[in-house]
Amino acid sequence: MMDNRLIAVALGKEPADLVIRNGQLVNVHTAEVYQADVAVAGDRIAAVGELPEGVVGPDTKVIDAAGKYLAPGFIDAHIHIESSMLTYTEFAKMVVKHGTTAVASDLMEITIVSGVEGMKEVLDESEHTPVKLYYPVPAFMEENGLQTTGSTLHAEMMDELIQLPQAVGLAEVLAPPILAGSPASAHMLELAKKYHKTAEGHAPAMYDGPLNAYASTGVNSDHESTNQEEALQKLRAGLRVLMREGSASADLRPCLKILTENKVDARHCSMVSDDIDALHIKDCGHLDHKVRIAVAEGVDPVTAIQMVTLNPAESFRIDGECGSIAPGKYADVVLLSSLEKCAVEQVVSKGELIVDGGKLTRELPEPKYSGRLRGTVHLPAVTGDDLVLKVDPSAKSAKVHVIGASPVSLLTEDLIVDLPVSGGVVQPDVENDILRIACVERYGKNGSIGKAFIKNFGLKSGAIAISVGHDHHNVSVVGIDPADMALAVSRIQELQGGLVFVDGGKVVEEIALPICGLLADEEGEVVAEKLRALIAAMAQRGCTVPSPNVTLSFITLIFIPALAISDQGLFDVASFQIIDPVVELN
Repeated sequence: MMDNRLIAVALGKEPADLVIRNGQLVNVHTAEVYQADVAVAGDRIAAVGELPEGVVGPDTKVIDAAGKYLAPGFIDAHIHIESSMLTYTEFAKMVVKHGTTAVASDLMEITIVSGVEGMKEVLDESEHTPVKLYYPVPAFMEENGLQTTGSTLHAEMMDELIQLPQAVGLAEVLAPPILAGSPASAHMLELAKKYHKTAEGHAPAMYDGPLNAYASTGVNSDHESTNQEEALQKLRAGLRVLMREGSASADLRPCLKILTENKVDARHCSMVSDDIDALHIKDCGHLDHKVRIAVAEGVDPVTAIQMVTLNPAESFRIDGECGSIAPGKYADVVLLSSLEKCAVEQVVSKGELIVDGGKLTRELPEPKYSGRLRGTVHLPAVTGDDLVLKVDPSAKSAKVHVIGASPVSLLTEDLIVDLPVSGGVVQPDVENDILRIACVERYGKNGSIGKAFIKNFGLKSGAIAISVGHDHHNVSVVGIDPADMALAVSRIQELQGGLVFVDGGKVVEEIALPICGLLADEEGEVVAEKLRALIAAMAQRGCTVPSPNVTLSFITLIFIPALAISDQGLFDVASFQIIDPVVELN
């Protein structure tokens, strides 16, 4: 759309509101780095290069960027902001300091708990922050009997949501329904086509024939690659590959090998977070951290910058308004003191210098939420006896399915293990790191509890419970002593959501998450330090998982192989059904 003010500033007929001088421009369109000035009018870029006389007036703010690089604002093309455990405002305050000026987030976790109206409150909140929120509509949230949720999306809702001004397409178009010929999936893909929106995929561990079938439907991207071959096959099949590096999923380095070893073109590759918590942001950063990883792995710094700017913008077809420093785009500029180290010094978002010297230049308004997003936890009264797996009292041992968790991947294993039985209760095997796990329905709908076992958590004592669990957000608890497990679950009810670690009948560490049972109402740095203390307490008791909160929140996801747990029981992803955790009794 033609903007006469931009034209006037570009021609030197009117002064700019902001001018950035003497910086080295990282031009992601041409992969060049050269000296250029930038003139801004309102929230848009008017001119780049050698600016005309008259562009600087008495009220023009001038930033001297000598010795600095000018990169476009960073864009995370796939992130669930709820995993940060922060309100959108607190999330924005943390990530903008690392150069992030836009994210694509489906807000599915908020929607699962509080419905579309709750989601719209967060969309409105985002408008008052320096980090733009682009909204891919969740493509799969139906009641399927496999898990209990607070809310669901129906076909008629999809038609409405995809027309929202913030909507950029579909999120998480799941592979199993697609390959099964689901009419609902077909309808959603037709909606994306009808409204010229994208369809972001979700196809973990998919190769060859199934991958071809999946890509044929018009899905345009995928964020689930965990290795070089998977990323390469998906890129060759025409999918944009969103390389993930999250708190519990270290997939970026192996996927980057398609650039450093296969030497493929990086233009359809982006780097994304999927799920990172507040502690990860505080200690590592956000997309700047991924740029540093890429450069350390041998990727050219300008290519790495492209992978968090223009490439994700093109992936969501928002490159007309962001993703590069070019006339007409939003004035989102990150000033770096080092390109290779991606050292963020200042950040301009929509024409405003919002970060200077690593600090915000102004306070952001605190969000105000309705009762729709609070008071969402309605747990049954739970005792230790409710959380154990019971079998025939005459049995001496049981051969059971055990969820094999990973400290660096969201994929799990289906392990078959022999466990002792005592008094009709299957016992954990702490020496071999096999612990109890249970998932308790928290919406007050049916009081159902799924029970099984998990390996690779490392705990020698205690229990951890959390009210964050994709994609249903019931309360999951892992531990040894059923009484500790029950106490942790009960404490979550009292907190109206949270992350609680109990040992020896006492609460050791906790983080309250009273907003949807997902988000804290405290500052990001405070939440980060509470999480650090909780992880440290677990590590002292043997926990070997770097990010136990995020790992546990994904053990409940029934769309990532091989096993998961919901309030309905143990779930086998391959057969796509609830299974009995007991294989046989002896």
